[in-house]
Amino acid sequence: MSTSKPINAALDVKHLDKIINSMIDNVSSSKTQIFEIGEESRKEHDALVKELQLVKQELKGIIDRSDVLEIEARKSRGRLAEISRAFNQYGEEDIRHAYEAANAIQNDLSIVREMEKQMKKRRDELERRLIQLTATIQKAETLIGQVTVVLNYLTSDLQQVGEVIASAREQRALGLKIIETLEEERKRLSREIHDGPAQTLAQVLLGLDVVERVGQKEGMEASHEELQKYRVMVQGALAEVRRIIYDLRPMSLDDLGLVPTLKKYFHRVNSDYPAIRIIFDSIGNEKRLQSRIEAALFRLIQEAMQNACIHANPTQINVRLEYRTDKVLILVMDDGTGFDQSVSKEGSYGLIGMKERAELLNGELIIHSELNQGTKILINIPLQREDELE
Repeated sequence: MSTSKPINAALDVKHLDKIINSMIDNVSSSKTQIFEIGEESRKEHDALVKELQLVKQELKGIIDRSDVLEIEARKSRGRLAEISRAFNQYGEEDIRHAYEAANAIQNDLSIVREMEKQMKKRRDELERRLIQLTATIQKAETLIGQVTVVLNYLTSDLQQVGEVIASAREQRALGLKIIETLEEERKRLSREIHDGPAQTLAQVLLGLDVVERVGQKEGMEASHEELQKYRVMVQGALAEVRRIIYDLRPMSLDDLGLVPTLKKYFHRVNSDYPAIRIIFDSIGNEKRLQSRIEAALFRLIQEAMQNACIHANPTQINVRLEYRTDKVLILVMDDGTGFDQSVSKEGSYGLIGMKERAELLNGELIIHSELNQGTKILINIPLQREDELE
């Protein structure tokens, strides 16, 4: 009778071991499937990027051809008008030749416009598919990371199972917090897409009817001018979509590192805000850090830049990134409108989020700003030996 408890305990451990091994097999299989999905999506993404480049090049040629034909069409219409005003001064051969030339140009223009329409449709399809693939790749990367955490958890020493079970409640709370954060990010992306590109595309869709009516009432030249406005709107929507994709996670961060990624980002900001001069200095020996740290540093600088560009109306922004042996220092300084730090400002969640992000890295964020005196943001992030990549 005295051996019943040990036997039962052994059976319980074996049963638990069997359950854990089964879970490990299932999770490993799921990880492999997720990885394959991510790789297939990445291959398709790369192929579509190349195709999109070719489509854009071909579309540019078609648009250029369309512009040339538009000019020729206007000239031919002017020629016909000239003949019509002095009809008796032209022979039958001249009249016939002028009408045939005008008709040929108009036919070519119609064909080119249809080609342009089809190419734009294909371009838009490719861009939408690339957005979907980018989201799939990011989700796959996120899931692989999460699954790897689960695998490490499951394959840890069984002697630690008791400790793991004891901390399960804490892990669950952390998981719920992660899920909540992901949901908030999805909501933010949904709002950005709805309020930005989706609204613009809806306006363009309505505007196409206006273009058609203008063409019927005022002629092709007037409709072309109207169409030009909506072309600019579509270009703006495309730029917004690209910005959203880039904001999700710059792909160059893992491949090239923080400094090259920042240079590309500043170039993009400079194209969006050409009136703002951006000066970037990297001091010290650049070192590759763990992905989560480089991503956090990038987000901190990105948030500071966005706050300055959107709210401060500056003419110049200075960014300094300094690598030291045991820390990384960031200084973002603008000559914009600044703000009164003693006054609670509605919508200052960006600065709060930056402080929380710095604190997660055991760092410090200091803000100094005065009205009409610009803003300085100093970020101090300590580094441990394990934070650096070999």
